[in-house]
Amino acid sequence: MTPLVRLAAAASLAASCAASAEPKLTADPDLVKSDLALLQDEGKAIAELQRRLRDQVSFRDGILVIVDRTGTASGVTVMPASVMWGLDCGDSGLSVTFGSGSSDTDNGVVLQLTGAGISDDKCTRIAPAVGAALLTITKGSDGAKAN
Repeated sequence: MTPLVRLAAAASLAASCAASAEPKLTADPDLVKSDLALLQDEGKAIAELQRRLRDQVSFRDGILVIVDRTGTASGVTVMPASVMWGLDCGDSGLSVTFGSGSSDTDNGVVLQLTGAGISDDKCTRIAPAVGAALLTITKGSDGAKAN
């Protein structure tokens, strides 16, 4: 990793840590209601959640460009594609956390893909499919370029 990329990564992580101190916003009740209906068809739900992910996360020259398009936050976060990430799936919906921490600890950059609660049974099928799509993006294999 070149010094310039290291500097950019450090600045990005510092900025994301400062942004993580902001309080979490709740999901739009109308969107949650429509997402609950969507989750009845797991195939359609997986395709839609993967689309939302690809709409907000793209790869460019070893860097992830993360744009929160949910309307709850604004701005663009840039991180190295090698950043640690995790998917949280359960009663509070499905979210992706980039950087350290989890959606429970308010550390890192969190993208909420849905605020609709998902049963553990459905999470065992939906989360791995969304995670595989994210892994493809972080490897630069998705073909999606940053806007």
